[in-house]
Amino acid sequence: MSHDSNEKKNASLILHVRPERKLIRKSGCECALDFHVQVGPALAQKESESGRAPLRLALVLDRSGSMQGEKLTIAKSAVLAVLDQLTERDSVAIVIFDNQIEVVQSVAQVTSELKRRVKKALEEVEARASTALHEGWLTGCNSIVNDTTSQPEDLLARCFLLTDGIANVGVIDPERIASEAAGVREHTHISTSTFGIGQDYNELLLGPMAVAGGGQFHHLRKPDEILHTFIGELGELLSIAARQVRLEVEVESGLQMELISAYWLDVARNSIALGDLQYGEEQHVVIRIQFPAQWSSEKRTVRARLLWSEGKSEQQTAWQELHFMYASDSAWEGEVRDADVVQVESIQEADRARREAIARNNRGDLAGARAVLQQAASHVASNAPAAPAAAPGFAQEINALKALGDQMASTPLPPSVAKEQYYQQQRRSRNKADHRGSQAEDEQKEH
Repeated sequence: MSHDSNEKKNASLILHVRPERKLIRKSGCECALDFHVQVGPALAQKESESGRAPLRLALVLDRSGSMQGEKLTIAKSAVLAVLDQLTERDSVAIVIFDNQIEVVQSVAQVTSELKRRVKKALEEVEARASTALHEGWLTGCNSIVNDTTSQPEDLLARCFLLTDGIANVGVIDPERIASEAAGVREHTHISTSTFGIGQDYNELLLGPMAVAGGGQFHHLRKPDEILHTFIGELGELLSIAARQVRLEVEVESGLQMELISAYWLDVARNSIALGDLQYGEEQHVVIRIQFPAQWSSEKRTVRARLLWSEGKSEQQTAWQELHFMYASDSAWEGEVRDADVVQVESIQEADRARREAIARNNRGDLAGARAVLQQAASHVASNAPAAPAAAPGFAQEINALKALGDQMASTPLPPSVAKEQYYQQQRRSRNKADHRGSQAEDEQKEH
């Protein structure tokens, strides 16, 4: 497909749209589409300190009773380590919460005096009480809402939310909180990343909240991973190339669109939020289109483009169009499917099944969890002949899905296993790094 050369040079964002097939069965069928998003490499001037965007961060820490001891001590150290990486071109706010909310530091320029003041204030913070997660997070976001009259246009704003518990004060519904995170991202350009530590937090809250908020979800198994992960994500923020990226898809009336990948879909606009993307980053967004029965030889069209923020303006790529044609059963069955798309879709479907299985597992629906995994294993197996070069990977994926189902045969997964599975599949679907350290890297190789 063609791209506008000037637009491509300025934006360094490229969209490739590939369908698994271009023919439609007259009795109706599904077709997977892979939207491959690529971000160009950093220009030399962008890699320098003077070229990067200034940051505006809200660091929101849980101080509820369960954070007592090492977790809270290392969380404080992580905040100070983040401040040490920032300069006077950046600004920060610090919020702590239990059942009450306290703004330790209102948003201000990161100076030596601010670092000293924050360090002294954090020394006095102790764990106590319960968990007003929603109000603590929202206070953090509100504390860094941009004053557009005085802040630079390329400002990058993000909220880091660290918790080890379940929201039990105020708003606690995960769907409502995720929807609010999407609204904050869309209306204020403040993204949200979530950091869950230990085995007692709710991954089905923090995971979707980060997806909706355009940030990342991190599962931290032990306190010393807080520091690694805070610094790892901060490093990524310093190399952001495109902010508030979203994929807009237009489908004709009568066509149904289903998002497979772990992104946030605005159903009313068929807009998929990809968040902030780094230089050199690649994302695969997989959707499935359901085409209805149609006995005439009619053409169907799907269009897509990327949009993102650049200062106070919105940039966009040119629309790309895919054309599909209804055909006879024999022609449909004889069409060679795109093996690369089949492979990407199969992996993304397996990841989605794992996330759904974890949700069912946590509700005690073990039979439903196993059924979801079995269905995904069958789907991957049925796709294998279309991508023969990927046969070993397909076999490994099928075995892993079956093994996870076997683990749920009679009892729910332990929280440690459920959280790690959910984290790894969401991370893989979004092609994000694991910043937890060498132990995390070793365990990934074992999966």
